[in-house]
Amino acid sequence: MALVLVKYGSDNSAEKIKLQTAKNSDSIVLIQDGIFWALNDELKNIQGNINVIKEDFLARGYSEEECKFNLLDYSEFVDLIEKEEKFIG
Repeated sequence: MALVLVKYGSDNSAEKIKLQTAKNSDSIVLIQDGIFWALNDELKNIQGNINVIKEDFLARGYSEEECKFNLLDYSEFVDLIEKEEKFIG
């Protein structure tokens, strides 16, 4: 189990590698510009539990209904950080 933090958009090759190597047991968090991954179809074949920081998603003008993944507030994000053993950022 690991926490995979994605903070750059879908044009970032390092983020693409992190997502492609994620395992089913990993928790993926899309934060900052990483939320743009939640808006395209590239995540359909990605393993892991995908979460999106709600405040970042809303700050970029999107509504909660537009997100296909679990939305986390910052407090839930902190809880997730504390829970996971490993971190890939």
